[in-house]
Amino acid sequence: MEWSRERIEQLAPDAASSKAGLGLAKPAGWRTLGRSDQVIWGECQGSGANPYQVRVALADAGYRCTCPSRKQPCKHTLALLYLYAGGASFPNGAPPAFVEEWLANRAKRADAKATRESQPSAPVDPEAQARRQDKRESRIVLGLEQLQAWMSDIMTQGLANARTQPPTYWAQMASRLVDAQAPGLANRVRDMATAVHSEARWSDRMLGALARMQLLLDAYRSIESLPAPLAAEVRSLVGWTQKQEELLAQPGIQDHWQVIGRRRISEDTLRVQSTWLQGAASHRLALVLDFAVERQAFSSALMLGQVYAAEAVFFPGARPYRALLKNPVPMTGHSLQLTRAVDVAGLESGLATALAENPWLERWPAVVGPVTAAAIGDRWVLQDHQGRHLPMARSLQHGWSLAALTGGDSVNVFGEWDGFEFEPITVQYNAMLYSLEQIEAMTVLAKAV
Repeated sequence: MEWSRERIEQLAPDAASSKAGLGLAKPAGWRTLGRSDQVIWGECQGSGANPYQVRVALADAGYRCTCPSRKQPCKHTLALLYLYAGGASFPNGAPPAFVEEWLANRAKRADAKATRESQPSAPVDPEAQARRQDKRESRIVLGLEQLQAWMSDIMTQGLANARTQPPTYWAQMASRLVDAQAPGLANRVRDMATAVHSEARWSDRMLGALARMQLLLDAYRSIESLPAPLAAEVRSLVGWTQKQEELLAQPGIQDHWQVIGRRRISEDTLRVQSTWLQGAASHRLALVLDFAVERQAFSSALMLGQVYAAEAVFFPGARPYRALLKNPVPMTGHSLQLTRAVDVAGLESGLATALAENPWLERWPAVVGPVTAAAIGDRWVLQDHQGRHLPMARSLQHGWSLAALTGGDSVNVFGEWDGFEFEPITVQYNAMLYSLEQIEAMTVLAKAV
C-alpha cells in the first residue's frame, strides 16, 4: 500500500488528531525509527519517562501504540505514518522485541481465525435448534404484546404527553424487549426517545417512528405470508441475526468495488465505521460495517477512492445494502469518480421506489448531481440544474468549506437521503474525491489520491 498525507488523514479519527500527528512528525522527537518489509516502528518521547512504542503494518494499516489515548489511531501512530510518507529516514533492519512480539501475536490471531474458518462447523442438532427457536419465538411474541400495549398508551395519551416522559420510560420498554430477545425492536424504542426530544420536526419524526413500528409488528405477525426477501428483512429488524461465516459461504457479486464514502460515529465505548462501496460493473452499492470497542482498532482499512477486486456477499433482506467482502485485493488504479448521479427529482423518485420495496428504509444512499452548494437563510442546500433545492442536514458543519472547495461550480455528491434532509458524505470535484468527514482540514481537504 502506498502511503501519502491524504491517505493518512483518512485514518485519523478527527481533524484534531491529524493536526496533532503532524505536530509530532519531527524526527527529533523520536528516540528510534526503523522499518522492515512488513512494518515500520518508532519510539516517541512523551511526557513520561518511557517513550511510547508505535508500530504500523504497511500492508493493511494495522497499528499499535502504548499510549493511553482513547482515539484510534492515536496521534503517535499518525505521526509515525506522516514521517514515513514524508521521506524521513527509517533504517532497514531487524525489528526490536516489542515489534516482534506484536507481529507474532498478529500472526497467531490470523492463524487462529484461518483455522476456525477452515474447520467444519460442529454438527447441529436439528431438534435442539428447533426447541431454542421455538422458545425465542414465544419470548418475542410476548414482547410484541407488551410493546403493542405500550404504543397504544402513547397514542391514547398523545404525543405531547410522551415528550414529558423521563428517560426511564423509554429505557424500561427497551429493556423488556431485550429480555424478550428482540434487540432490534429495543433499538427502535431508543430511537423514539431520541426523536421525541429532538428540536426539529419532533412530532413528525415520532409519529413516523410509531407508524413504522406498528407496520413492523403487523408484518412479523404475518411473516409466513411475506415474500422471502421481505420476510428476511422483518426478521432482521426484530433482532434475528445470521452468522457471518454462514453468509460468507454463499456466492456473492464479483466486481471491482470503489470506496465512495465513509463515516465514523461513537456511541459510549463503541465506535462504528460505515464504508460505502460502488461496483464498477454491477453498479450496486454495498455498505460494510466495522465495529471497535474503546481503543480497539477497526479490522478493515478500506481507503476512500481505492478500488478493490472482491466478491461482495449481501445480507438477506429487501433492498439489501449491508455486505461482507471476500478477500478484497486493492487495485493499482483509482477511478475517483461518483457515477450514476441523479437530480433532486430523481433522488425523490428513487427513495419512493426503495420504500415500496422496503418500507422501513430510513436512509437511501445516492449520488446527486450536478448540483451547487448554496446557503439560503440559515440552511445549506444543494441546487440542481432545474433549480430544485435539496436541504442538507442541519448538523452539517462543513457548509462553508464545501462552498469554498467548489467555488460555485457544479459537483456530484454522495450521501444519504431520509426524505427530509440530505447528509452529504463525499464530494467529487475536478476528478478528485473529498470526504466531508474531515473537510475542515482545509490544507488538503481530506482528498483521496
